[in-house]
Amino acid sequence: MLSQIPFELPAQFIQGIATGDIIRYGAILKDADTGRIVGHLQESGIAQSLLSQTISSATSPLSFVSSIANTGASIYTAVQVHQLKTMMETLQALQMATLGVSLIGVGVSVAGFLYMRKRFNSLDNRVEKLIDAVKVGFENQEKAGFRQQMSRTKSLVQRAELAKSMLDPAKEYKEVAAQLADQAAFFEGEIVFQISARGAIKHNTFWLLAQLWMLCNSVRIDCLIRANELHNAQHVSERIAGEYQGLFERVGPASFDTNHSEGKATITILRDVTDAAHSKPFLLDYLRVRRIDGPTYIDRLDREKVQPMLVLSAT
Repeated sequence: MLSQIPFELPAQFIQGIATGDIIRYGAILKDADTGRIVGHLQESGIAQSLLSQTISSATSPLSFVSSIANTGASIYTAVQVHQLKTMMETLQALQMATLGVSLIGVGVSVAGFLYMRKRFNSLDNRVEKLIDAVKVGFENQEKAGFRQQMSRTKSLVQRAELAKSMLDPAKEYKEVAAQLADQAAFFEGEIVFQISARGAIKHNTFWLLAQLWMLCNSVRIDCLIRANELHNAQHVSERIAGEYQGLFERVGPASFDTNHSEGKATITILRDVTDAAHSKPFLLDYLRVRRIDGPTYIDRLDREKVQPMLVLSAT
């Protein structure tokens, strides 16, 4: 074991995946015969750091792949290159779409507040094009309203990042989580508008809005866990999973105004994100039943600097 929390290395489960004895669903690893959960796949602190440096500015689903493939020694040390390669090989061996980890984190973490802040900043840099594409004839007042939502979301992510240094961080985490629910609802509404409009869905706009929506939801759950509100986090994650399924199942590769490869990559990510969202309540229930403290659990993942991926053993 890697600590008092029952973490194991993913390599111990890879053979079972290859033989079909273990089945992966989202971030859950299950025994194929009994259906019993044997582990929960998690990304660690080193994974968060690597992702922050490689794909925080990727502009499309396919660019996530190229940004990883083009990683060079000029940016990373040999150790970091090896760790990134190990992480991606592990995800491939576990038959998990490697793109999913770049959006919301495969496990309970949101891939770190630093990573999420960098992702938000990269989206914010392209917000003018997004605003112009969302609605034809956007009035100046509407543009200002959208920018206000973006600024508010960015502020909340920054508050979450700094909450740990406060005298009562749990109170701040809960306040940020509550306000992020409103922000998530705004971006979800814009996605619904895109899907409901006539004609092909504007892919670039949809992709940016989807990332903003998932960012809000991920930070929201992460804050609740850091506040040790595991029961509430479980219920919130169940609601979010249902919302992803209900909305993302309405689109397919041919729904977008882009080429088939880009559309297919987008749908692959959305399916993986939905599966991961459905598996998260099971992890939160495990933590709650086993009386594993939420902040302690997150801190253990954040402090891991060697293994990019870990598995919380459920056996």
